[in-house]
Amino acid sequence: MARRLKFMDISVDIKTLVVQHVTRPTDLKSLCLVCKQLHEISVRQLYYEVTLDVGSPNDNKLAAFLSPRNIGLQHMRKLDLYLAEVLDKCNQLQQAHFAIRMILELLPENILEKFSWHPWSPFSGENLVLLYKRQKRMKWLEGIALDKDVLAELQKIPDFDKVFENTKKLGLYPDSQEVLDFCHMLLKNSPKVEKITLHASFEEGDSPIPPRELDDSSTGPGLITSTIFSHMRPFSQCTPLALKEVTLQKIKLRYAAETYCRLIDFRSVKSIRVFGCAGADALFAELSKSTKLPEKLEILEFKHDDNPENDGLGAFDGFLCLVSGIKILTIDLTFTKSLPACAGIVRHQKTLKQLNVHASRMPDDCDEEHVYDYASFSQICKDCSLLEQISVAFPQVSVIRSRNDSFVNFESCLGELPNLVTLNITTWPNSNPSARLPRKVYEHLLQGMAQQGFERSIAHARGQNRPSKLAIIAFGSSDKVYDREDSMNQIIFVKGKQIDPLGNVKTTAVQIGWCLRKYVDAGPKSDVLDFSLSRSSKPPTRESPASDDSE
Repeated sequence: MARRLKFMDISVDIKTLVVQHVTRPTDLKSLCLVCKQLHEISVRQLYYEVTLDVGSPNDNKLAAFLSPRNIGLQHMRKLDLYLAEVLDKCNQLQQAHFAIRMILELLPENILEKFSWHPWSPFSGENLVLLYKRQKRMKWLEGIALDKDVLAELQKIPDFDKVFENTKKLGLYPDSQEVLDFCHMLLKNSPKVEKITLHASFEEGDSPIPPRELDDSSTGPGLITSTIFSHMRPFSQCTPLALKEVTLQKIKLRYAAETYCRLIDFRSVKSIRVFGCAGADALFAELSKSTKLPEKLEILEFKHDDNPENDGLGAFDGFLCLVSGIKILTIDLTFTKSLPACAGIVRHQKTLKQLNVHASRMPDDCDEEHVYDYASFSQICKDCSLLEQISVAFPQVSVIRSRNDSFVNFESCLGELPNLVTLNITTWPNSNPSARLPRKVYEHLLQGMAQQGFERSIAHARGQNRPSKLAIIAFGSSDKVYDREDSMNQIIFVKGKQIDPLGNVKTTAVQIGWCLRKYVDAGPKSDVLDFSLSRSSKPPTRESPASDDSE
């Protein structure tokens, strides 16, 4: 008889495919310690994306990390840097810049595809020049604030054009005239760019440039468009950029909508994100024209503070009913009287896989979040059967009383979604009619609600002769954007299993952190939890999170 194969007997290629399914960094680290061959395989995935905190006593460990004997460094492609949380912040930024310079000096040349400096503080101009000298295969470049102007020095780099040969994505974050010029240099020299993120960070009152000069007016373009896109003037005769993804944030679009439609060919755009842009209704009205309507749109995200007439909601509803093929739809509206019409959502029933829709009268009052009526929510669930992730507000319910009919009816509607993996209920269940409960007690009762949700999903699936895929139920909404800590404004439960003394397996809800849930089986399908909504509130508990931690 042939000898039974063991894992170490199979080919390296098959082992590599197996290791690619291991996502947790701690598990990859353990694999690296098994043997030399698994170390060489696992280290590629472990070092592909590296995140470091700099500016703390732990910077001393970077020397060991950057050792020439570390074979993982050559496989690093993405490097994200954060400022560490320390009590004494005196000279922290200078120490962080020194650590970054050491990293850039010791990293192998031309390996990075992305380098990101996340804090909203000026980056070292000297370090940026060093980055561009040593890493000339970057696919993601950022126009950020620098501690000094180094544009002239950058252009003197040997083979300067090669820095932008592979650039596909640009993150432009102007907050001064110098950064505007830097952004223009990046865009002008990146002929292959496919994705642009334009996030204006000019704080009113702090910016030396008056708002009326920054933004387009009825008489002409403002500094933002006339500087960043100056090489494309006159705009009426320019060749529009053929982009796949466009993100606009804090850009006043009332008079700039037509200009951006001339600068960018939206017909070929696959992803549109508009966050906090005043006058966004003008952009959606412009895009609704037959000559500018996106033909391949797959991702649409809209975060907006509406006006009293709800022009933003009206224009967005109309745009939703004209485009087709959206797979990911995110809507976050404040100061609005109603939710988006379900007709626009149902139009994308053949493609929609992720739905995140919220609307409220006031951004900081969770009780004011609008809830769909049963007929509308039922229609969405019945027609959009491909949904894998959904985040909506549910009717009010008490954690200490039996669930009311309106809440149960919403849960029943979810039974029409055979592919649902992640459910996020952003409205907190209350503890009425009693007083507020301690947080630990509230979390325990919430766990019972999540377990009932899993059990109800299993019962619905069994009635339809199919398995239940629901794996994550979350309450509240995350307020984290860059921080790698768990949010205290969101409580997440994953579906686990428990075995009783008789060997029977039952479903149980297990509380898990925001960071850790990305490494459970359903992790890739819980992206809906990553979106930071305009409105985020703490659970209705007696103590604050700080007092809970101290107990």
